[in-house]
Amino acid sequence: MEFTQLDKRIYVKGLSLECPLGKPDDDCPLNSLRVLPVAQMNKAINNLTDEQINSIIAIHRHCFEERTMAGQSVLKAD
Repeated sequence: MEFTQLDKRIYVKGLSLECPLGKPDDDCPLNSLRVLPVAQMNKAINNLTDEQINSIIAIHRHCFEERTMAGQSVLKAD
């Protein structure tokens, strides 16, 4: 399934509300948006370019995979 840029923008809005892994990394590009009121956060995301949205999603996917794999490694060691 191919996601449209609107789908991706909505996805980033969801990620901006809360990190799916609980506590976000200190270098998460969405941290600066998470402190904003929701209306201001939405406006900021709407003003991002498609390239910026794609970059945020790529960073998120990489981070999510790394952190979940690290968590699995810790669980297997127990």
